[in-house]
Amino acid sequence: MLVASCGAAGEFRRADRLFEQGDYVEAIEQFEAVSDASPGNVRYRQQFLLRKRQALDALFQQADRARAGGNLSEAEGLYQRALQLEPGNAAALEALRRVATARRHGAILIEVDALIAAGDLEAAEEMVRDVLAEDPNNLRAQNSSERIRAANAAKDRTADSLEDRFRKPVTLEFSDVPVRVAFEVLSKASGINFVYDQDIRPDLKVSVFLRETPLDEAIRLIGLSTQLETRVLNANSMMVFPNTPQKIADYRQLNIRSFYLANAEAKTVAETLRTILKSENIVVDEKLNMLMMRDSPDAIRLAERLVALQDIGEPEVMLDVEVLEIKRSKLLDMGISLPSEIGFSVVAPGQANTALPISELRRLNSDTIYASVPSATVRLHDERSDARILANPKIRVKSGEEASVLIGDRVPVITSTSTSTGFVSETVNYVDVGLKLEVEPHVYAGDEVSIRINLEVSNLVREIVTRSGTLSYQIGTRNAQTVLRLKDGETQILAGLINKEDRQVANGWPGISRFPILNRIFGSQKNDRQDTEIVLSIRPRLIRGIRHADLGELEFESGTATHLRGRTSVAAFAGAPSSESDDQEATSEAAPDATGAAVPSALPDVPPSPAIPLPEAPNVLLDWTAPPEVRVGEQFTAVLNVSALQAIEQIPLLIGFDPKVLQVVGIEEGMFMSQGGGQSSLAQQVNLSDGKIMATATRQGSAVSGQGSLLQITFKAMAASDKAEVKLLSATPGPGQIGPARTSNVAIRIR
Repeated sequence: MLVASCGAAGEFRRADRLFEQGDYVEAIEQFEAVSDASPGNVRYRQQFLLRKRQALDALFQQADRARAGGNLSEAEGLYQRALQLEPGNAAALEALRRVATARRHGAILIEVDALIAAGDLEAAEEMVRDVLAEDPNNLRAQNSSERIRAANAAKDRTADSLEDRFRKPVTLEFSDVPVRVAFEVLSKASGINFVYDQDIRPDLKVSVFLRETPLDEAIRLIGLSTQLETRVLNANSMMVFPNTPQKIADYRQLNIRSFYLANAEAKTVAETLRTILKSENIVVDEKLNMLMMRDSPDAIRLAERLVALQDIGEPEVMLDVEVLEIKRSKLLDMGISLPSEIGFSVVAPGQANTALPISELRRLNSDTIYASVPSATVRLHDERSDARILANPKIRVKSGEEASVLIGDRVPVITSTSTSTGFVSETVNYVDVGLKLEVEPHVYAGDEVSIRINLEVSNLVREIVTRSGTLSYQIGTRNAQTVLRLKDGETQILAGLINKEDRQVANGWPGISRFPILNRIFGSQKNDRQDTEIVLSIRPRLIRGIRHADLGELEFESGTATHLRGRTSVAAFAGAPSSESDDQEATSEAAPDATGAAVPSALPDVPPSPAIPLPEAPNVLLDWTAPPEVRVGEQFTAVLNVSALQAIEQIPLLIGFDPKVLQVVGIEEGMFMSQGGGQSSLAQQVNLSDGKIMATATRQGSAVSGQGSLLQITFKAMAASDKAEVKLLSATPGPGQIGPARTSNVAIRIR
């Protein structure tokens, strides 16, 4: 038995060494073998279960970090090791499914990049939609979606399912012509096959006059003027049918789309879709926070855009609070405490007080009267204290929610209740004593935070004992309540909660203690001074602010009251040149398409402009603010600041970066153009392959001047680099007479 016990202990220590070395699978197998060999040893069994849980936690943490960093193979191997420890572990199986999904999404997005480069934006958009439907937080898919939207805006093309060769502009002049004749003319000119419903009236006629109108738009306008609807059957065929509720129900294609919501409530989003899209076939699953709808493809595409606007994370803020209580006290107790009374007694000290007959009082003399004289004391006490109580809590709270912090004690207060029968009951209530802080933040657009603050600082002054023996407390308190509105990162200090106490106490022999010098000999003085001040410093830091959607997301065409259009023509990129010379330059760079119409290039390759002499005091200065160093895989924000001496209305920008090192995650407008409560817009497009960003910030109405942030670009570091530059290739503020701006570049080290 002794040999067996020693062997089990040795195996147990060996399993511990394997666990410390990170060989979790073999260590847990060893722990399990030792535990099974000694079923009566509770310590072995307990250690086996504990180590198994610790090993699973460590493997999951390592795997999650690897998956977040994009190393899917390493993450998959770690999850497999977790399954070896606990076969059938639901978390590991789900994680492996997510790894497989991420790998499949990565392959799809690689194909999406190839489709975008080839110009097949429609197929790329469909694939990106599939990825975002499964993983709405996929940053790479979101980036691809932004690239597709920017490319569509630059090419100024519609997104109907007809082939590009049927988009050429046409000129039509039909006056009271049978509608079938009009469609036959279009069919011969374009090669589109039209299939007619049998209920179309043969005497139906149309009168239209169109100049240089895209073919698909001309078909839509003819149908609109004759109460006809069309449905695309394939790449070169369309069905024409009367615009009646029955025919629309017969021919309209209906799709089913499910939305898994991460932030918004499914009931609220469903009500929005019912109100705006008039869609009735919507089912809400509150348990999964999901909704399903059955409607036309156009309605579903509009629903996707509406859901994307509502399903955003709630604003969240980190409050960095610092409470400082400064307390200074001075106590001076100096002098001689002389006896204030002398006692006389006819009974000797130490004897009990006894009654004396009156005859004994006749024999009282100096030998039978005892005097009790207290001793005198000399007080020499000088005390000074300087105390600081510091509380530095960090509170993370959602917008509109209340958070509280208590640093102190809960003092019990006992209440006694007695009845006429003699029954006595006691109730204990607790009172919070110390530092109590309550905050309620509200996050607004523009990265501003409104905070309601309630600060209470209390302390026990003294204990009070009632006649019945119940103990109660006298509590001193100081309160401050206010509402602040601060910018992100702005610090506000609340001070002035000051309490000053000055007490002077003097005692001594009557008369003599009132004279100087003698009052120190025949008396004592006590001076007690206390000063207390409380200072509160609060600084909000936005963890997640209100997302600023671009104008293309906030305003888009949705069709008519009876006919929704989810795929609409996209407005041209708003970065128009600000002078005639720029117009001529843009025209010269345009390339003709197959029909002879000039189509501007999506993103011209503009090299950095050569240095030109500028005045000593330029009207517009542009400079960057960015972290000097980041790690690979991290995201960071580069802020473009502007200083304008003259009022400007528009700033077209061309920004360059290294696409091998940096990846654009998001672009947001700064506060410069919208200062003073004005309206502004930001048009943007990104070309990841060339590493260029075109953006135009526009002020609507009056022009603005001054200083502020113009643009905020969030990048992700993809590879190490000693000098990853973000260059401002060109910037021409408007109006045109201001001229070019003085610019600067920024370099970031990536390691």
